[in-house]
Amino acid sequence: MNNSEFYNTIKLINNHKNTVALINIGEFKKLQRINGEYKWIPLEIGSMPAIPIITSDFKENFRSTKDQVSIRITPVWNFLTNGEKVITPNIEKFKLTEYSKPIRRYTISRQISKNHHYLSNNGWLDLFDQNFAVKQNAIEWDKSSKSTLLAPISENILKAYLEIYQDELDELNQIYENSAQTAIELRNQQKKLKL
Repeated sequence: MNNSEFYNTIKLINNHKNTVALINIGEFKKLQRINGEYKWIPLEIGSMPAIPIITSDFKENFRSTKDQVSIRITPVWNFLTNGEKVITPNIEKFKLTEYSKPIRRYTISRQISKNHHYLSNNGWLDLFDQNFAVKQNAIEWDKSSKSTLLAPISENILKAYLEIYQDELDELNQIYENSAQTAIELRNQQKKLKL
């Protein structure tokens, strides 16, 4: 990779900011309390096939030594309809590094680490030893795509999709709010059991 390719890669990544992708609704789970138990249930809303997700931002982390400079770029995904952050099982990021010694060279890699705030992969016995639930655990995205940059949908198709599924998207927002209240209840239970 040469200097031009390195900096064009950063621009390419940044060009995905504020793009929207439609993600299969089958990849999402909502938090619900059923008969006193907290459960993550597959999300289904009428005939709506997908949920619009926006790449709202990128978190950037710089590190520098005398021999290299690296930047880690982590996408931030939100639900388009309510702006709430999406929690996924893994934290995905790009690491771009410029080495100055022994010769100038450039690398890019994709890094994946477990997201300890993603709670639905934990068994209930382990759940109370994990991080406290937060509002964003209301609906979790069991992201299956290996791509860190989401494939954006065209504005015309997105506009049509939002019009066709307006009622279902309103229902999604209501489900989110109900599940968010359940997540807060779960957090309170975790706190009580940890005392």
